[in-house]
Amino acid sequence: MQIFIINVFFFSMKLIKINESQHRRLFEGYQESFSFDDLSVLGDGIFNGEDNSVPQMAYCRKHLGEPDSMGSSRAVFTLSDNYVLKLAYGKKYLAGIEQNEAEYKLFQEIDSPLLVKILYHDRNFTYLVSESVLPAEPVDFEKIIGIPYRNTWEQHTEEDEDYYDHKKNRYRTIGFDKYFDDLKDYDEDYRGACVFEILNYIHIKYTNKYDKLYRSNYEELINKIPWFKEIKRLAMTSTIADYISIENFGVVNRDGNPTIVILDSGFNENIWKRYYIQ
Repeated sequence: MQIFIINVFFFSMKLIKINESQHRRLFEGYQESFSFDDLSVLGDGIFNGEDNSVPQMAYCRKHLGEPDSMGSSRAVFTLSDNYVLKLAYGKKYLAGIEQNEAEYKLFQEIDSPLLVKILYHDRNFTYLVSESVLPAEPVDFEKIIGIPYRNTWEQHTEEDEDYYDHKKNRYRTIGFDKYFDDLKDYDEDYRGACVFEILNYIHIKYTNKYDKLYRSNYEELINKIPWFKEIKRLAMTSTIADYISIENFGVVNRDGNPTIVILDSGFNENIWKRYYIQ
């Protein structure tokens, strides 16, 4: 009987053993004929000099249907409403394996709500199981964090009577969001802040260690908003390659609360140099 070890997040981080039947009920979306053990066995051939990403992909397509998305080295299959399977595949399947392993190790080493939770992986990291993530939209940043992703708001707007845009010959519009009121006590420059610029600031200063920056007063805003503060901590302590573009963020539902997380946290600089720079 196949025994699985997974992480449980409900009360504290710990490992428990579950059998195949319990494992099947947890990830209820796949067909009865699907077996994690069979998928793992197919993956073993990779480490015997064989490219078994093709039969693994065929197996997943047969039992799980077509993948929801396909990146350069990993395909994502739905297991249930809450969980997905990330499978290494294609010409860069070795990069996908390394990404799976790096994503899992980062999740284990760094306790952060901004990382996608990993529940299970096979012995060779040809695949892993994680919580399901929806692609982030600009309005998600406004609703969850309270600041637009770019310089314009996607939500309902109203005129800001305290700021007249002489170039456009009208009052500037601002997002109609309750969080905006909390920012009015800060420097007037914050009222034009956007997520992209703040992330770029964090990336330049804390990843590249370049201190000659514009808008250094972002620091006060970063320390005010927990999500930015956590991004800053990750930039200082991890090897995540890129987290500036909106394509690198997603939204998860945790206990009914939407949370913006970093996608592909296993894609680090070493993998980029080894597999993607010709």
